[in-house]
Amino acid sequence: DCSGGCGERRAAAAYPAEPGPWRCTKCEKLIGCEVIARRGREYERGVVQQRDRNSQLLVQWWEETATGSNEKGLAPEWVAERHAALAAPADGERVRRGMAVLAEWVDGRFYCATVQGGAAQARVLLQFEDGLRYEAGLDALRPLLDKPLLQAAHSPPLSAGREPRSSLQRMLPADLPSARAAGYGPLAQSMDRLEAVWRCSGTWRVEHEVADICGLFICRDFLSPAEVAAFRLVFAAHQGWAMYQWGTIGRKKELASILQRIDFGLEEMTAEGVAAQSKSFTRAIGRHQQRLIQLLEARMRQVFALAGLWRECDVNMMQLSQIPGGQCLGHHFDRRDKWQEGIASVAWSETAGQEDSRGDEWTLGMQCGPSNNVQRQVQLPMPAGAAYILSKRAQGRTAWCSRHKVAHESCACCWQHGVWNEKTALTRQSITMRVYDEEWGREASSPGPG
Repeated sequence: DCSGGCGERRAAAAYPAEPGPWRCTKCEKLIGCEVIARRGREYERGVVQQRDRNSQLLVQWWEETATGSNEKGLAPEWVAERHAALAAPADGERVRRGMAVLAEWVDGRFYCATVQGGAAQARVLLQFEDGLRYEAGLDALRPLLDKPLLQAAHSPPLSAGREPRSSLQRMLPADLPSARAAGYGPLAQSMDRLEAVWRCSGTWRVEHEVADICGLFICRDFLSPAEVAAFRLVFAAHQGWAMYQWGTIGRKKELASILQRIDFGLEEMTAEGVAAQSKSFTRAIGRHQQRLIQLLEARMRQVFALAGLWRECDVNMMQLSQIPGGQCLGHHFDRRDKWQEGIASVAWSETAGQEDSRGDEWTLGMQCGPSNNVQRQVQLPMPAGAAYILSKRAQGRTAWCSRHKVAHESCACCWQHGVWNEKTALTRQSITMRVYDEEWGREASSPGPG
């Protein structure tokens, strides 16, 4: 019998007797080799010690920094071959469309994926179990030893009574991880990592009525470096960013007002800043987005207690945004009669800055009065990791306007806000949370304090 433990027997007629233990071809190839195998929900490195007759491998785990020793003292575990791959990179000639592989993502971890086809620059297009599409080089792929039982990441077939999706909708797959994450992939792992470093308590310094602006609150140390690092991975695990542009800003029109964003919330509503007749693709809040909202909402309420955020209601809209370096988002109102009291934002840079691992400084611009009749302008430098609240006249809500202006109409008493990211080459990433007034448009807004 094979000494590897698989139970295979050597055919006496085919092989001459040899002294010592005998191994079959597969055991000879696998036993003693380094593999990447499934441990819990993640894939870890280890060495195969034994193989049984049920196509399972006994794997001794180790850390990537180990040199053959089991530094953690973890007990070996049996792993099905369909959940393991050789640690050596894939042979390009073996990679085929539909093949199940382990793929190394931007966080350095491996996730189960299927090969969708070729991509530019000798790269391969993959789809992870949670639906995220990703391009990787061949050196990031490890073919699985046997095809795994992948969870379905695709949307169900159309029923007879269901209308087909439009051509533009087909460009945005229904299996995006943002809404229908089926398996354990980069998004779930990134959220687990964020929750692991998230501070549930602490001391945060809050500035209120900043620059004598009614309703503006700022916390400059809202996020720690570890939290920012986790947020970057959460952003990387999202796809389908939409591009929005508001022309150019500046005396010589030298600064583009542009950003990328994803809106989550009530799917039937139009996203902020999009014309009613335009399709905004607001996505349903998935379970991982709900986890994100719960973390941020709890801390926002705790840190900005003086702002009295979202009384008797919960956040139901979340926007992920990215503003490239050298660009901005010009002064504007978020629709004045559409959102309830309090708009909360937190921002950082896509990569570390030279002086702060959370990124580079950006500027929050506040302007009171329309562009042709500016009453006052304030430029507030903001460090990466800072959070701020716009409420009352800083938010420009109809209820606080002396002239009860609605939509994006200008007045001389409320403040427009904007973001300037022109002093850095780093992309500014941010999350903004709002509470959509579900009665908006159904009845006239009653005036509030003057």
